[in-house]
Amino acid sequence: MPRLRFIMPRAAPALLALGWLAIGPIPAAAQERFPDPPSEHGLYSDAVRVGDLVFLAGVVNRDPDPATQFRNTFRRIGQILEDAGSSLKRVIDITTYHIDMHAHIDAFIEVKDEFLTELPSWTAVGVTELYSPGVLIEVKVIAAVDDDG
Repeated sequence: MPRLRFIMPRAAPALLALGWLAIGPIPAAAQERFPDPPSEHGLYSDAVRVGDLVFLAGVVNRDPDPATQFRNTFRRIGQILEDAGSSLKRVIDITTYHIDMHAHIDAFIEVKDEFLTELPSWTAVGVTELYSPGVLIEVKVIAAVDDDG
């Protein structure tokens, strides 16, 4: 039995590949992109809805005040989720990327807790830079579709 502990991690990639071959990729028709058509940036969709899940690309805001930047980021996330048939109450996972995590983490947690009352899973990552200058955080979200969405 102890040997399985070492075999399973090594076998996991092969098992995932076999599962992918059996199921295949999700057809484009099963995906819904928001906004549709993509906005002027054209590089990516703000969100992609697949089945009962909505996957948001990283959302940022450039306000110079950290707390306002965080609030505006979550307001934008709420707008995108509503367009995709979900809401902030249905967020199940967030990943945040922080330029200076320790300088702003308390303010960020306070704002996050205002907007995300259901306590989704959360991964916070410190980074040296983000795509947009002046941005302190980038927030990536996965949410469930509303029951009536």
